[in-house]
Amino acid sequence: MSYSLYDYQQRLVDQARQSLATGNRSVLVVSPAGSGKSVIIAEIARLAAEKGGHILFTVHRKELVSQIKETFNKAGIPDQQTTIMTVGKVKNRLDQLPKPSLIITDETHHSLAKTYRKIYQFWDTAPRLGFTATPWRLSGEGLGRIYDDMVVGPQVQWLVDHHRLAPVKVFGAELGDQSVLRKSSTGDFSSSSLAEFEKTIDGGIVESWQKFAGNRKTIVYCSTVYFAKKVAEMFNQAGIPAAEADAKTPAKQREQVMSDFKSGKIQVLTNCDLISEGFNVPDCSCVVLLRPTKSLVLYIQQSMRCMRYQPDKQAVIIDQVRNFESFGLPTDNRQWTLKDRKKPKDNDDEPSLTTCPKCFMVMLSTDSECPNCGYVVPVKRSKRQEPIENKAQTLTEIKPIKVSYLLGKNLAELATMDELKEYAKVKGYKPGWVYYQAKQRGWIH
Repeated sequence: MSYSLYDYQQRLVDQARQSLATGNRSVLVVSPAGSGKSVIIAEIARLAAEKGGHILFTVHRKELVSQIKETFNKAGIPDQQTTIMTVGKVKNRLDQLPKPSLIITDETHHSLAKTYRKIYQFWDTAPRLGFTATPWRLSGEGLGRIYDDMVVGPQVQWLVDHHRLAPVKVFGAELGDQSVLRKSSTGDFSSSSLAEFEKTIDGGIVESWQKFAGNRKTIVYCSTVYFAKKVAEMFNQAGIPAAEADAKTPAKQREQVMSDFKSGKIQVLTNCDLISEGFNVPDCSCVVLLRPTKSLVLYIQQSMRCMRYQPDKQAVIIDQVRNFESFGLPTDNRQWTLKDRKKPKDNDDEPSLTTCPKCFMVMLSTDSECPNCGYVVPVKRSKRQEPIENKAQTLTEIKPIKVSYLLGKNLAELATMDELKEYAKVKGYKPGWVYYQAKQRGWIH
């Protein structure tokens, strides 16, 4: 074995094997993104191969297949004792493949799909292990439908505290008009409304990156291929080397883009639904979120792509669509279950987070001081304590301001009292918010 496991990884190996040994036919293993699931999988597969078993490893994307093959080779697992394929290929070759003594499924939050179930039913006596960072589905269906037991690894914050993931700062800079977004039958936003949303973003992407990213190697997540290409062009025009890759990019070209990004020839990599699971570039220290989503899985997979550990690394997430308002921070502790869950209504259990008015770092609404820049949050006043607004601004002088224009701006770019008022109205902020913003800018004394 050419690698060693951390203590928490070894615990998961032991717990998963013990659960199977005590009579459970199928076990779900949960461990955060970046915690080294491939090493855990390889160790379990190595131990099964030592006993003469044949391991079937399956996952939904071919890029993940090549990664696990490399990991299995490093672990010294003989090729003849493994079948490593995408789920589609396995389904089409059921009668031709050797019977497995152990089935391992990675990214198994996908495995309620018919293709996976067909495989599991075909080899219904074979024990199964499934791995995921996020055992959660938009439909609310629990993975208890296909797993008997669940073992859970450490929380994200524990991994950060113990130098297994990089610490992260999240900045919230809102771009675009989200009022155009509509949910599809799957529960996430529809493709057509995401494309419409992107049309409302008329700038601020590169400027926000220059402000918050600190020249970091960056992955940008977009909703459409068209916009991903457009964003890459924006960065290139600003003199920042960038390239786009997507599922339809020719294989050789995509491999070259990925290679250039890993080597540092490309600083910014833009994509649409390509780089979410299993993509490992440890020195990538920033992600930019331009894709609004209702999926916790997608949010976690994308936002944590910059948190792979390196000494002295500080990761940065620039959430320009404010997904954090729906899901909280990647470092929040989460309680997982195999059971079905009720579909939450919009804004149910919404985390109490806000952005610092000065530096835009996401922080708790209850914080009295920004943990990033030290900005002291003013004490809220009652309506009786509210001062008279700037006398130079009367109701008859207020002109209508286009909502999409306002939401396309950073907070610091709101230049008049009118814009502050309209922005507060759109966002549902209390009247006192306008006063404090104006006070900070020196418009009110």
